[in-house]
Amino acid sequence: MPGSDVTATHCPYCALQCGMEIGPGPGGGLAITPRTDIPANASGALCQKGWTAGELLTNGERLTTPLLYGEPVAWETALDHVASRLSALRAEHGPDAVAVFGGGGLTNEKAYSLGKFARVALGTSQIDYNGRFCMSSAAAASTRAFGMDRGMPFPITDLAGADVVLLAGVNVAETMPPFLRHLSGPRLVVIDPRRTRTAKEAWLHLQPAPGTDLALALGMLHLVIADDLVDGEYVAARTAGFEEVRTSLAGWWPERVERITGVPVHQMRQAVRALAAAGNAYVLTGRGAEQHAKGTDTVSAFINLALALGLPGRHGSGYGCVTGQGNGQGGR
Repeated sequence: MPGSDVTATHCPYCALQCGMEIGPGPGGGLAITPRTDIPANASGALCQKGWTAGELLTNGERLTTPLLYGEPVAWETALDHVASRLSALRAEHGPDAVAVFGGGGLTNEKAYSLGKFARVALGTSQIDYNGRFCMSSAAAASTRAFGMDRGMPFPITDLAGADVVLLAGVNVAETMPPFLRHLSGPRLVVIDPRRTRTAKEAWLHLQPAPGTDLALALGMLHLVIADDLVDGEYVAARTAGFEEVRTSLAGWWPERVERITGVPVHQMRQAVRALAAAGNAYVLTGRGAEQHAKGTDTVSAFINLALALGLPGRHGSGYGCVTGQGNGQGGR
């Protein structure tokens, strides 16, 4: 348990929300130490964002007072100005003239309060949050496939027990470094046009041309069917529409997909066979695969790949979307 002058909290930056303790540090600053009771960083790890979080309080560029047209003012003055302008806009143009925009960094309680403020205090129907721009493809695809929108529906610690993990458009080594500690055991298959730090850790790096993730996913699914790797019992018992998917894949034969994506057929086959042979395997997507004009279709194709292999709902296996912020799910 932390001492009376130490506060147990979480790092606010990425989706991992690593546990840390904040206490007094030298020179009036803060001392940051990792917690070991939070699964995301139970090994006592923090990345540089977490270690340096306390420095924001003493940074010379940090705002410590409201600014009105660039000039410091008292909080009362600033709040009165905002309230006055909002009231004037609503009176002139109606309540929907004011929009409210939240974010995945808000807690459930703050997101709820923001929604109440928008709908009750302002009377506006115009409320959204930043997940609409970053995770809407994954949300729509998950709802289409599973009837619900979820990020990663399993603890991050489960990944350590996998034999193979496929990361599509995810660079966790740089965006959330402690995540990589949970991937030290499985063989990593990384799909990314760039040679990222995560790709350098991969057992197999599939490097498609930018914007061809959908074609690659369809080509891999084509191979699963062509090479008789489908979990037929699972598909028959737990899915619907598989024959339609099979028919739609007729035009995505491996050699054509290689010409489109630049990924050799033997690498695609190596990846799907590793996933199919694994006792435990996961397919994870991120922003790199989702933020496309065909982002929802791309995620749907990767979900269908996981379903064809019988991964979702199987102990130690599954599909997940790697969220970017700590409460990307709750912010919805």
